[in-house]
Amino acid sequence: MLSSRPPRPIRTTLDLANAEQVKSVRRRLRISNADLVRIVDKIGNSLAAIEKEVEFEKLAVQQGSARDAATTLE
Repeated sequence: MLSSRPPRPIRTTLDLANAEQVKSVRRRLRISNADLVRIVDKIGNSLAAIEKEVEFEKLAVQQGSARDAATTLE
């Protein structure tokens, strides 16, 4: 009798049906569930792409607030 290994999870993609994966990714990226679902709908379920999009959005928010502060000082 051959013993088979249990299937290994794919670690490069996010499965939105797996609550543990979703919770882990949300905590690591510090985003809400709604934001995560929106990004996955927009970009796809690749973890690398999700991380890049979150970084891009956070940077855009920071630059936007810096512009607002600069215009109020003038």
